[in-house]
Amino acid sequence: MDQPYKPLTVGISTSALFDLREEHEVYLEKGIDDYRHLQFERRREIMKPGTAFCVIQKLLAINTPGEKPRVEVALISRNDIETGIRARYSLDHYGLDIPRIALTGGKPVEAGLLKAYGIDLFLSRHPEDVQRAVDGDIAASVLHDPPSEAAACKPGKVHFAFDGDQVLFGGESEAVFQKEGLLGFMKFETEMADVPMPAGPFARVLFVIEALKATFPKETCPIETSLVTMRSGTTQIRPMNTLIEWGQIVDGAYMIGRSSQEGHKYQKVDVLAAIGADLFFDDQTYHTEPASKVVPSGYVPQKSDAEHAAPPAAVAP
Repeated sequence: MDQPYKPLTVGISTSALFDLREEHEVYLEKGIDDYRHLQFERRREIMKPGTAFCVIQKLLAINTPGEKPRVEVALISRNDIETGIRARYSLDHYGLDIPRIALTGGKPVEAGLLKAYGIDLFLSRHPEDVQRAVDGDIAASVLHDPPSEAAACKPGKVHFAFDGDQVLFGGESEAVFQKEGLLGFMKFETEMADVPMPAGPFARVLFVIEALKATFPKETCPIETSLVTMRSGTTQIRPMNTLIEWGQIVDGAYMIGRSSQEGHKYQKVDVLAAIGADLFFDDQTYHTEPASKVVPSGYVPQKSDAEHAAPPAAVAP
């Protein structure tokens, strides 16, 4: 289909794309100089796949050689050139078409750099860098460790799963819940059912993905998107109305509820595994931590708000 679109441009850190936990231990125990020396010694040793490796591999496979790319990826890293050399060898080994690299030499990754690279979505293991991106109005997420039983990349569509409030949608409803509790939240959402929710930090990413999906015949589209939320009952109406107002831009909506009459506590992780999500975004580590054991998952912080749940621990460059 000849549809206008902009490429989805993803920025990713070295430790989000590759598994550098072993090297990180050297950084913690011996410092940055030994870490850099080790990386240079291992420069021809191919890095193991990390948390976002499979989703990046599948995204890049969407592109058709010789045509305008639908997806572009840039490696945006705090590393020095010692690790950059190893990363370049690893990218070429896996056939990942990532021609653009930024190596800051240990300095934080700033939002201005991400904007200079045209980044729509930034994936990193560095909470501080992600926070800078978020404060600069760039969709960003702190990735957890790879799933504990990481399997080979499964074939099929690239499946993104998004939480609702404070991810796809703004924080208006969450603020009501925090201030007035569950009953106040339910009353507010019922009264506002026909009023579209404000766009959240990942709405723009979803719009870019939707434009890409429109370039494929629906029956062969290689991208899938899902809303995965704990909403139940009448509070489900407003997000559905919002998505319709936006142009029905998710393929599936999974609204789980918090517990059954028998007292069983439902969890997002079970649904995410069942639908085969490739990457899950949520603003609460209460959900991302258990999900990360089976599905690559990322925590989405809010703008400079220390009261939110702490993100995963920082890692070496």
